[in-house]
Amino acid sequence: MKDAVIMKAVPLPSPDDTSTAWQGIPFSANTSRPGGLNKPQVMVLIAASVLIHGVIWWTMQTAQPAVPEVAPQVPEMTIELTSPTPPTPE
Repeated sequence: MKDAVIMKAVPLPSPDDTSTAWQGIPFSANTSRPGGLNKPQVMVLIAASVLIHGVIWWTMQTAQPAVPEVAPQVPEMTIELTSPTPPTPE
């Protein structure tokens, strides 16, 4: 690509266009309180956290079945020679 095409400025919309686009949605102030949990919600969160941590702890504490020790099975090795053996030196 040419630099003229890459560096081409994007035209900004006119202020009149943006004001008419949002006229159908009335403004309402944000009335939510961040971090505003009431006491029952806090108790439910604490109970869920204790339950999840208890399940994780119990899962980690349960004994895993012992893995039986089995001697490794080594397969029998065969050597295939592609050329005859050289004569023995005297």
